[in-house]
Formats: sequence, structure tokens, C-alpha cells
Amino acid sequence: MNGTRGRTRRGSWTIASLVLASVAVGCQDTDGGGKGPGAKSPDRGRSSQSPGGGAGHDDGKESAEPSPRASDRPAGGLTCDQLRNAELQNSELRLPDAPPGSISFTDGRWEGDGIVIELQPQCDIGDMTGDAAPDAVAPVKVTTEGTGRFYALVTWRNDAGTPVPAAAASLGDRTPVESVEISTAPPKQATVVHLTRGDADPAAVVTIRRTAVYRVAGPVMAELHHSDAPYTP
Repeated sequence: MNGTRGRTRRGSWTIASLVLASVAVGCQDTDGGGKGPGAKSPDRGRSSQSPGGGAGHDDGKESAEPSPRASDRPAGGLTCDQLRNAELQNSELRLPDAPPGSISFTDGRWEGDGIVIELQPQCDIGDMTGDAAPDAVAPVKVTTEGTGRFYALVTWRNDAGTPVPAAAASLGDRTPVESVEISTAPPKQATVVHLTRGDADPAAVVTIRRTAVYRVAGPVMAELHHSDAPYTP
């Protein structure tokens, strides 16, 4: 009887030992480092951590490009129609043959102190100041109380879409402009065709068609060169 009980206890201890050993092996395999069936290797390809321990690059999202500031965007080109109500003379630019003080057009005209200034129809748009924003060039006529009809060439620079007078040149008395054309490639120049006369000719007549090339040099439109051809009215 005692022998039977002894064998029963030894059998129970053997079964208990086997159960504990099985549990221990199962715990080793479930930590990801075991080699038994069902064990999985870590999926490094899906890690959201960078090698330095921080979050992964953009978490799979593309980084947004910063939007350009409004001041960084190039201004749109001016229009010749804008000049009809544009400023013509200010503290930085004095128009040849015009009275002192601030002058702005109203529908292409200004009048004061017996002087009338009128915007002429010849006009072109293009870069004259080198900042890639299209400017405007057009002639104006200054009519005084006497017989003078003085013409001038004016460049308006493009200030964020607003025409601002930047440079001017006198063309003389009774020298009407026929055309204005701004170059489309550097150097920035304006070619102006206007009528004039020789030094010995009366002021009341025009005998020469002059083609002159100008560039902006500070507040002045400087003539680079010109060529003349005979003109008969």
C-alpha cells in the first residue's frame, strides 16, 4: 500500500515538472526572439522611429512647400490705360517744362496756373528699370500760355501694379511723337520716333523724323543715340 502511494506521488511530481517546463518554453517564444513555431520577427520596415530615436520622416506624408509671400511675387504688368489717372510729378521727379508741385492726371489731363498737360496716345509696356516688372513709357504734351507745345517722354515704374513716375526726358518744343517701343530683351531701352527740325529751321515747321533710343538712368531718360530722316508734311 505504501509502495503504491509512493509511486503515485512520484508520478504526480513528474507530470507537474513537465507542465512547468512547457510553460517556460512557451514564454520564451512569445517575446519575439524565440525560434519556435508562431514566433514573428520585428517588422522594421514599418517603424515610425528614425535611427536617432525621433519620429519617422513626415510619418509617410509629403512635406508642404511654403507659399511665396505676396511681396515675393512679381507684379503684373501695367496698362497704358492706367496712366490716364496716374501720378505724373512728385517730390522725386520733376517733369521738364511743368510747374513745380505734385501733378496727377485725371482722365489723361491736368490743368493749373494756365498750363495744360495731356497724356499722348503713344505708349508701350515693358521692363525699363531692370526689376522684371513691366513698366510703362509714354509721351506727354505741356501746353503753356504762349505758343509753346513742349513734349516729354516719361517712364512709370511698376510699384506692385501701380504706375509711379520714375524718369523723364524733354523732347523739345512742337516735336510730336509718332511711336514708342520698349525692347523685349536686354538692355532695357525704349525706341521713340518723333518729329523735329534742324537748328536753322523755323520753330513752326518740322523737317526731320528722328528715331532715338533711351534708357533709364536715375530720374533721367538718357538718349543713347539717334538717327534722322527727312520729313515732309
